[in-house]
Amino acid sequence: MGKSSSSEDYMKVILILHKRKGLVRSVDIAEEMGVTKPSVSNAMKKLREEKMIYFGDDGNIIFTDEGRTFAEKIYSKHSLLSKLLRIIGVNKDTADKEACMMEHAISDETYKCLGEFINAHGGETFMEKKI
Repeated sequence: MGKSSSSEDYMKVILILHKRKGLVRSVDIAEEMGVTKPSVSNAMKKLREEKMIYFGDDGNIIFTDEGRTFAEKIYSKHSLLSKLLRIIGVNKDTADKEACMMEHAISDETYKCLGEFINAHGGETFMEKKI
C-alpha cells in the first residue's frame, strides 16, 4: 500500500483507541500520541484523501473497510514483533517501543514467517526449547 510510517502510526492509534473507547476523535489521537491537534488534522486529511477513514456526522473518526484492514495489519505486525522481543527477554516497554519502529520495515513475507516460527515453537515457551 506504500503508506508512510507516520500514516501507519496514526492508523494503529486510531484502531487502539477504537478498541479502548469505541469512539475516536482527533483530540483523543493528539493526546495518545503526544502531538498537536494541527498535526492530527493534517494526518486525518491525508488519510481521508487516501480513503482510509471518514468522519461521522458527530465528528468521530471511522475506518473505511480498506482502512480497518490496513490498521489491523499494522497492529498485528506490532503485536507479533513485541511478542517476539519479549520472548527473547526484552522488557515490555522496550519491546513495544522497538516493535513500533520495526513494524514499518518488515515485509509481509517476513511477518508471515515470524508468525509461523513463533507458532511452531510454542510462543511463550520458545526459550525453553533447544533449537
